[in-house]
Amino acid sequence: MRIIFLLLAANVFCQTVSIESGVNYFLGNLQKELEISPYGSVGFEIELSHYTNGYLQGSYSYLSLKRNSDFYGLNQFIGRAGIETSERIFEFASVGVGISLAGIRGNNRTPQSEMYMLSSSESEFGWNARLKLNILRFEKFIIGTRFYYDEIWTKPKSSSLLQGGIFVSYSL
Repeated sequence: MRIIFLLLAANVFCQTVSIESGVNYFLGNLQKELEISPYGSVGFEIELSHYTNGYLQGSYSYLSLKRNSDFYGLNQFIGRAGIETSERIFEFASVGVGISLAGIRGNNRTPQSEMYMLSSSESEFGWNARLKLNILRFEKFIIGTRFYYDEIWTKPKSSSLLQGGIFVSYSL
């Protein structure tokens, strides 16, 4: 029943559905702690005006740690919402900006890991920038690549993440 409701809502509200796969690359101190890792995502887009689209996207990654022996790894979810230029301005490219919500939960290895906040889950807000390049276009399908830059407002310093991947989208 929930799947039928989601499909009906997607038909009413969104005009494009996409799936994507790529890699995470962390900047700064996180580069010393985390391995480069794959991600998968699902996204929706809707035309807001002749020149702008809105996007809603969620991605999941399992991050392997380089040094911390208290966790096997981390489960990361990033949700993004924002606006981007329409492909009508530039035929093959669009750029966007929006807000991000990053959630991370540790996959515990040792009993002392339960003392970390990561074992129960952490989440932080931030902002993102996105670049979308369309490579191939068929009737209702588009194959292309997307790049994201996320600045997550963690303390004491912000965390930076790059994601790059290949997507397939379908226009409803």
